[in-house]
Order: sequence, then C-alpha cells, then structure tokens
Amino acid sequence: MKKNISEKIEISRLLSSYLGTGLDANEQIQLDRWLKEDVKHQKMFDDLMSIQVREKRSEFINRINLDDEWTRFQKNRAPKLISLKSKWLNVARYAAVIALPMLIAGYLLLQNYNTNQFAETKTLIQPGTQTAHLVLSNGKKIALDEMALSMKEANDEVIIENKERTLNYTTVDKKTKTQSSAYNELLIGKGEEYQLVLSDGTRVWLNSESRLKFPVRFANNRREVILEGEAFFEVTKNAKAPFIVKTGPMDIEVLGTSFNVSAYKDEANIQTTLLEGKVRVSSKYGQTVEQVLKPNEQAVFSRSNNQFEIIEVNAALYACWREGVFIFNEENLEDILRKLSRWYNINVFFQSEEVRSYQFSGKLPRFKNCNELLDMIEKTTDVQFTMKENRVVIVNKK
Repeated sequence: MKKNISEKIEISRLLSSYLGTGLDANEQIQLDRWLKEDVKHQKMFDDLMSIQVREKRSEFINRINLDDEWTRFQKNRAPKLISLKSKWLNVARYAAVIALPMLIAGYLLLQNYNTNQFAETKTLIQPGTQTAHLVLSNGKKIALDEMALSMKEANDEVIIENKERTLNYTTVDKKTKTQSSAYNELLIGKGEEYQLVLSDGTRVWLNSESRLKFPVRFANNRREVILEGEAFFEVTKNAKAPFIVKTGPMDIEVLGTSFNVSAYKDEANIQTTLLEGKVRVSSKYGQTVEQVLKPNEQAVFSRSNNQFEIIEVNAALYACWREGVFIFNEENLEDILRKLSRWYNINVFFQSEEVRSYQFSGKLPRFKNCNELLDMIEKTTDVQFTMKENRVVIVNKK
C-alpha cells in the first residue's frame, strides 16, 4: 500500500511539474515510462492537457481558500504537522486512495501554481482549413472546399476538377504546343491552405494568404507561374520546358525539383529553399544577379537593397508546414506570430517591444487550436498572451 501511494505521489508531482515549471531530462524519462505502462495513463495525461479541463481546474483552484481548507483539515486530524512537505504527505495518504487527479490538484494548490497560462477565454481560435477560391479567366470566382467540381476551360481543351481538397488541371489534347491565353488564379485567404495540380502534372501546396496565377495550359517550351505568398512546388521534369516562378523582384527557374518559396509582401526578404534538384534564382532589380542553388541551400533576397545571400539550411524545416507542423529554429517571436496570424486569422499587437526579438525554437502542431500553441510558448518564455474579442492577441512581458 505504501509503495502504491508513493508511486502515485511521485507521478502526481511529475504531472504537476510538467504543467507548471517543466521537467528535467530524467523526470521526462520517468513520465514517459509511466505513460507507456497503461493506455489509461495516456488518456489521463491527454485529459489534463485539454483546454476544457484546464479551464475547469483553473475555476476550481480560484474558488478554494487554501488557508481555510488547511485549517479545516488540521481540526479533523490529531497529529501536529510541521513542514509543508509533512502536510502534503499526510494529505496524500488520504487523497491517494481516492484518485490520482486529486493528488495533482493538491500539488497545484500547494505549489501556488500560476494559472495565468490557462486564463479563461470565451472563444477557442481554431486552426485553418483546406479551402480556397478559384478565379476563372472570365472573372468568375468559385469557392473550393469539399464540393466536387468538374468543368472545362480554354475552349474545352482543359478539364478542371476539384476533389479531395485538390484542384486538378488536365489537358485533353497532349499534342497542343501553344500556351493557353486563359489564366486562372488560386486565392488562399488567412486561415486557409490548398493543393493544386497544374496541367503539366506539377503539384503545388499553397500556404495561407497566398495567390498563384497560372495559364490553364502550358506551352511545350516554357512554363511560368506568378506567386505572391508561400508555396511548395514539386515540379514535373521536362528539360525542354523550364519551370519559372515569378515573385516580382525575383525569378526561380527549374527543370525538375522540389523547393519552397516564401514571398510575402509584408516581409523584408524573399526566401527560396531547395530540397531536391537544382534551381537558378535571378533578379533584374539593381545589378542583375544569378545564383544556382544546391539541396539544403537557401537564397535570401533582400527587398531593401536588392541583394542576394546564399546560406546553408535544413531545407525540410522550411517545407514542414505542408506536413501539418510548424518548426522554429531560433526564430524571432515577431516572425513566429506573423506566421501564426496568417494560419489562425488573428491580429497580433505587441505591448512590449522587447519581446518582439525573443527567439524561440520548437515544434508546434499546425492543427491544434491557437490557444494551446500560445500556452506552449508561454511555458518556455516570460511572454504573456491575452486573448481579446475579434481574434485579437495582445503580447506582453510577464
């Protein structure tokens, strides 16, 4: 019985520390081992992590007067208890036979646990969805989501289908050599993303607040698209027809490769990050410059001085958004929140200028609600987020 109680006390300590100050490496190993022992343990852990449970726990803790409760307990117990640790061990002997969650609540109370990070919020800000708008050559705008769509463009020479949240273009006559004069545009709003398969088979993932303009059918000797925002390309190989992405001040030319382009107008730099193959980046702004990238290289074009810089990076980190995660490597909080604002359609305001430059490294799930992600950032920094109405987030220093 004593061993069982001790184990529960230790696990409750680990869980409450995880929720509060965090665990060291050995404690994390111990907690991981306990989670793997029983599916019920994992379920309890998941419940503790949920926003709804946090809010209820916060309400419960706020209603309790710890001094009054402790006085009441002492009156009902004969032995005189001296230290806080002794108090807790005696409480634990009784609580342990009731339920492990009670132990966790006790630890949270006795540690004067800071519930600010679980502050109540009326509205959970949900992640973005796979949807977009297609603008046809005649100006007609069509909403894309789960709706199946099948139509024709370019004098019935191209079939457009929307299924499984992917927009597909298929050329009916493969022998046609001329490029279609009909252009379509795919618009991705805040809190949206979508996939597109162009007429040559090239697959494009478009991130939030982006747009891609493209001919409904490419010519046999050249393929050009115009991008604003962020997209990942898997280009169909065709040595006779270079694939060119135009971003305004910068062009990216490939023969067959996969790469990520980030070209938002509200950001100081345009980034082209190569995963496979080779690309040539060039600019006609200022002095004409051409650079050839190799895998895990990134071309950074500065809008302020029209200069290129080639740096080595882990290219996979810059394309992970299409896999459902955000990965940040010593990235400024201001840049991180700019990305989150696009995906969650939130408006961010800094009350503390100092925290803008705070650097953060970590991996965040893209399809969690925004409240949980901000809680995760709060745990590792002295930054405080306050949720307001109309999807407004105030950023301050704790």
